[in-house]
Amino acid sequence: MTRIWCAATVAVFASAAQAELRDEAVVIDPEQLWIEVNETFELMWLGPNLSERTQALSGADIEIVTLATDPDSAAILGVRALVVVTPGTHSCENLGDPQEYYVVALDPALTTDGPLTTCEEMTVSITSGMITLEADPMSDEGSFYAWAPGKGFSN
Repeated sequence: MTRIWCAATVAVFASAAQAELRDEAVVIDPEQLWIEVNETFELMWLGPNLSERTQALSGADIEIVTLATDPDSAAILGVRALVVVTPGTHSCENLGDPQEYYVVALDPALTTDGPLTTCEEMTVSITSGMITLEADPMSDEGSFYAWAPGKGFSN
């Protein structure tokens, strides 16, 4: 019975791990966004279709944090953009997990800014003309960064 239980547990965890290693596709009118898994490496592509797409980013585990591509968000920001995060490669010691944040602007041309490298998990919000990334936004001790179209990151 113990062997059956172990086998069942391994099968559940293996299927959960496999579920995270699937290709993804998101429609962002008029473009599409693809995240393709290549073993443990991921590639993020943007474009109108599979044959006319451009690689925007690559990393170990690309996660979309914020989509500012709908008409309301694009009007507030001034461009259509998205924020993604990947695991960082630097050392944070006991400060948390390393993170690398990127902003991918879709207008007027596809551009990728970043990485914004940090040991803190950032909260992302869209304000007039910029994207803000804050660690511990309810405290005076958290980090604050802003991204503006055509200017990139600042703090």
